Amino acid sequence: MKKNGSVKFLRYMRNLFFLLLISASSVWARDVYSQGAQEMFSVKSGTIESIFKQIKKQSDYEFFYNTAILDVKQNVMLTSTSGTLDEILAQVLGKKYEYQVKDNYVLISEKKVSTPDEVKKVTIKGVVKDKKGELLPGVSVLLKGTVIGVATDVKGEFTLVIPEQEKIMLMFTFIGMKTKTIEYKKQEKPIVVILEDNVTEMDEVVVTGYQEIKKTRMTGSVEVVTSKDIANKGYTSIEDVLKGQMAGVAVMNLSGRPGAQATIRIRGINSLTGDTDPIWIIDGMPLSGDVPEISMGGTEFQETVLTSGIGNIPPDDIESITVLKDAAATAIYGSRAANGVIVVTTKRGAVGRSYINIQASYGLSEAPGNRLKMMNTKEKIAFERGIYEDFPGLNIGGRVYQLLKDVDNGKISKVEADAEIDRLSKINTNWFDEIFRVAQTQNYSISLSGGDERTQYYGSLSYLSQEGVMPNNKYESMGASIKLTHDFNRFLRVHFDVRSTLRNDRSSASPVNPLDYATYANPYERPYDDNGNYVYDRSSYSTKSSIKDGYEYDFNILEDLNNNTAKSRYLSNQVSLKLEFKIIEGLMLSSMGTFSNSNNHSMQELVPGSFASKYNSWLGGIYSEGEVPDEMNNGMMKESTSRSQQWTIRNQLEFARGFSDGDHYINAYLGQEVSSTKGYGFSSMIPEWSDVYGVASYPDLTGMTIKSAFKSSLSSLGGHSESQDRSVSLFVTGSYSYKDRYVVQGSARLDGVDIIGTKNRFSPLWNVSGKWNLHNEPFMTRFGFISQLAIRASYGFVGSIDRNALPFSVLRKVGNLTYDGEKIMDRYDPSNPSIKWQRQENRNIGFDASLFNNRVNLVVNYYNNDTRNLLDEKKIAASTGRLAVTANVASVNNKGWEISLRTLNIRTDDFSWVTSVNFTKNKDKVTETYYQDLSEISASTNSTFESLYSLYIQGQPVRAFYGYKFAGVDPYTGNTLAYVDGFDDDGNRLGMLNAEGKYVYNMDNDLTVQLANASRSYLGRSDPPITGGFTTQFNYKRFSLFAQFTYMTGHLARSFQYYSGGTAYAAAKNVLKIEANRWRKPGDLTDIPRYDTGRTEYLYQLFDFRFEKGDYLKCNNISLGYNLEQSICDKLHITRARLNFNMANVFTLTKFRGIDPETKGAFTYPSARSYTFSLSIGI
Repeated sequence: MKKNGSVKFLRYMRNLFFLLLISASSVWARDVYSQGAQEMFSVKSGTIESIFKQIKKQSDYEFFYNTAILDVKQNVMLTSTSGTLDEILAQVLGKKYEYQVKDNYVLISEKKVSTPDEVKKVTIKGVVKDKKGELLPGVSVLLKGTVIGVATDVKGEFTLVIPEQEKIMLMFTFIGMKTKTIEYKKQEKPIVVILEDNVTEMDEVVVTGYQEIKKTRMTGSVEVVTSKDIANKGYTSIEDVLKGQMAGVAVMNLSGRPGAQATIRIRGINSLTGDTDPIWIIDGMPLSGDVPEISMGGTEFQETVLTSGIGNIPPDDIESITVLKDAAATAIYGSRAANGVIVVTTKRGAVGRSYINIQASYGLSEAPGNRLKMMNTKEKIAFERGIYEDFPGLNIGGRVYQLLKDVDNGKISKVEADAEIDRLSKINTNWFDEIFRVAQTQNYSISLSGGDERTQYYGSLSYLSQEGVMPNNKYESMGASIKLTHDFNRFLRVHFDVRSTLRNDRSSASPVNPLDYATYANPYERPYDDNGNYVYDRSSYSTKSSIKDGYEYDFNILEDLNNNTAKSRYLSNQVSLKLEFKIIEGLMLSSMGTFSNSNNHSMQELVPGSFASKYNSWLGGIYSEGEVPDEMNNGMMKESTSRSQQWTIRNQLEFARGFSDGDHYINAYLGQEVSSTKGYGFSSMIPEWSDVYGVASYPDLTGMTIKSAFKSSLSSLGGHSESQDRSVSLFVTGSYSYKDRYVVQGSARLDGVDIIGTKNRFSPLWNVSGKWNLHNEPFMTRFGFISQLAIRASYGFVGSIDRNALPFSVLRKVGNLTYDGEKIMDRYDPSNPSIKWQRQENRNIGFDASLFNNRVNLVVNYYNNDTRNLLDEKKIAASTGRLAVTANVASVNNKGWEISLRTLNIRTDDFSWVTSVNFTKNKDKVTETYYQDLSEISASTNSTFESLYSLYIQGQPVRAFYGYKFAGVDPYTGNTLAYVDGFDDDGNRLGMLNAEGKYVYNMDNDLTVQLANASRSYLGRSDPPITGGFTTQFNYKRFSLFAQFTYMTGHLARSFQYYSGGTAYAAAKNVLKIEANRWRKPGDLTDIPRYDTGRTEYLYQLFDFRFEKGDYLKCNNISLGYNLEQSICDKLHITRARLNFNMANVFTLTKFRGIDPETKGAFTYPSARSYTFSLSIGI
């Protein structure tokens, strides 16, 4: 870890002292001191440390010693409490130690142990440094198990002469550093030993992207994950690392697709229509690499995730991840910090011997299962018979229904129909087993690091190949990085980084959702016949052709998934350069810049004759018959290319220095930043494509009757886009610490962007914060069990930009219109020059506590944030030329509690047990918007409440569900009943009393606008207000066991019942078992209303039963590892080796009846349980 300026200054001063002391030691032995010999001291008995302090108060003497050799906490009973320095030190140190004095410096060391001349001796020479390559004087070097030892000199060098023995173990100890034990093997060159900081003594350093701050001086709310937490867990993405690890950070995988990016929310939702993702800072610079989105039918992965630069970084390359949550931590990022900041620091080279780390893993992902209670073949056949009895003669799907209809129409006999139904009854296809597969994952990485005191290097190569559980799906990622750090002299340090990533994704281009089909395909359908040929589904796609005999479509899910393909290829390159100029001690000028370019190419190939080609055919929209003839089903190819270039330059001046022996510490930053991003995109669609020859063409429309909309259809053949985003920033931040007890900090930033109107282009943002480290107070020494206790508070403003409204007008050409012989733009998007920054007022208070020698660590935060000037739709007078405008009219409040607890439960020489748990409760609420109440939204008997998903109502959660509360089924009519709580214009209660004494009404017969308004209500929230996670880890000798869990509760998720039943046309697909209990005749008691061929309110309206509680507890990861014995590694000529077995998506505990509650009820790519074996080797 890097040290702050104060620590550096003290270390250099200490080095100077040791140089003077050690170089003059031979003289001191003869001429110890003169003035001190005449000086008398009066001291009291106590610890050695207290006696030293008493002498120091009565003189100018400074004592130097190694705590690994001298136990200064040891009590000494003095026989004489007054005397000269010699007399007192003789009593304190006894015969075991010796001391040397020069001027006012006293160096205490252990008396040297001599060995007999006849014993064979070994001379060991070496040098000791820290991870940055700085020399460490005064390090104790001991022969383990003896008192034979020396201390390193001012150059960090030592020479140790010891008796020759078979195995030599050396132990290195130093204040603030971890004790290190090594085995010495005879060599000609001096050995080099690297010591690491001991964070329990020197305290942890927090990386904010702009600076590195000692944790005791950090006034903001932060969470940190280190490389130690990441190693050997089987993670394949940064989002997996963050899952369940941090309070206030909610991570949800809405798709289980390989390489898909998770949704991350830090302290709630802070925008209504804009981006709610946090900003990523990679090695001190904002993430770059995004490319413009060109929508040409790509998947949700190809249009979002593949273009995200965060996927460029493999977890094995990460040194630490720091999440900044409150204004004290994030305000320095100004306009981009309202959604939180995630700072990723990647690994760099360190001083010392070279290391090569190799990791290889192989994994399998199992196919998901169906947790829904769907009908089996016997039940589905009975269901279709019932549908036909109630609704005969309709043109609907379902093989059994069609057979019964053909009998009544005289097309086949009843015997033939019964025989075919009997054949179908013997088929009971599990479509999840047929569609989904066991997928393979391979992951390889190699890194090389090392360096000397002037130059350090780090390089890495990585490759990930991940198959999806769906057919025709594979994701590949290849990355390479090189990092160099070089000290040209003691005033200039240079960092040079290069990173390149290539990602490929292949998936099916079928228009049919495989998860949807696997859920609702009839169980009597099958993918293959007895000869292994594809069998076409005549239930889901049973429409007869209007231009030929037979069916309009021939559809087989596996054929369509495998034959039609979407491919994407993404390439990004990034170069960074950083110069650090040390002007004087404590003052540094840094200049850094990064440049990146990204390219994305996507292609969608639909093969001739396929279902996907015919279903998506461009000709279908222009051919007058509506159905595309088979001879014109000649495939299709869509292609898009996009690229971007981004650069950022930052210059900053840092002052960091301690004064008065470190009692006062000042840190200040002043800087400026400018960035630019340009993007270009192009797309095309060619209506005919030959996958055999790779040739695209356009159809011959000669003789065809073309629809009048043909001209407008030409716009779908291609598109072009350009984008540009520029910004400039000025920032300043400063902090002051007194004895690391009291810390105050403040920052200010001025941001300007070109996408905001001239009037509001610049936004000043600022914060102030403070921290009180009670554990450093003298009165806290009586509480020995308290290792750390601190109180924090912060207040400030951060911002964000919503690009859904622009300060300038936009003209679009959608059609092909002309006026007065000139081609004209046919769409006009008016400007809104009053667009402003979205601005968040951020308040946070918290405390940190560590107890029992840091075995128990507790962090608690309370926050209350108001985000104002959010974009929302505002209704305006029609006389203005438009009915609504998007303006800064809304506000949102997020407030809540965060609790993190980490405990070291057991620690022995062979065994340890560590647990961590975090809890977050966040309440988000719309505090200001156009709609003050639900009643202001006029109800209609001809529309649903689906549109309310994009509306926001004051006093309600940001993302809420509104609708009706289901009151059951009228047993006499089978109609849907709903609860109502209201009065008519005459003051009479609406509805009628039911058996429970509540008012209800018949929605199918009695629905009016008045009743609809009175019965609508808030149903629940979409986003979980309570989130968290916990981990547990056991270590026993060379074995380790780790488990990670996440939980979310308090929200609603779409029930899969929403997509099932409700109409006679449900016979075409499979349905939930409960649909067998539908109402069929007066007197039936059921919760499933009557079916109909038209609209029913049960099917059309949004009821509370269409949602379920989304609460869940999920085991995300279990990891079992073993470290090979060092003796085996030595024989293999490697430094270490570890075997690991990981399970991901292990199990989920939930009452949610859908596939996965984490997706909140969506028919998205399912998450699969995976098993991974990995081997990690160090050389």
